[in-house]
Amino acid sequence: MYNQPYYHQHHDSYQQPMYVDRPNGDDDDDGPFGPPPQQFQQSQIPQPFFTSSFQPPQLRARICACLGNWGLLGLRRQEQFGRDFWFFPTEIRRNSVTGYIWVGGRRQRVRYRYSQIRNFVCFG
Repeated sequence: MYNQPYYHQHHDSYQQPMYVDRPNGDDDDDGPFGPPPQQFQQSQIPQPFFTSSFQPPQLRARICACLGNWGLLGLRRQEQFGRDFWFFPTEIRRNSVTGYIWVGGRRQRVRYRYSQIRNFVCFG
């Protein structure tokens, strides 16, 4: 039942990420077991990350290669958690990616549409 695709009503996805709730909360085995790296060198991030955008097929390929690892996600617009932040992808869909962000010392499962994402760099 919980491994089925999550279908939802259309909404303006640029306002906030879509939270994916599970009945037992935070007990998902596919999520990260620890926080993202505390720091990284600015030189580790290619400068085009902050200025270039990728199309959905390119984003899917980059994120798919990083499943189960922390990466830096860049959004097209400023959102609740900022514009550039750590993201742990766990599920690739045709139009979206589901994974975890780190908020207040715990992981939070979210889903972003590819139209929201500007860039992604894997650090795993």
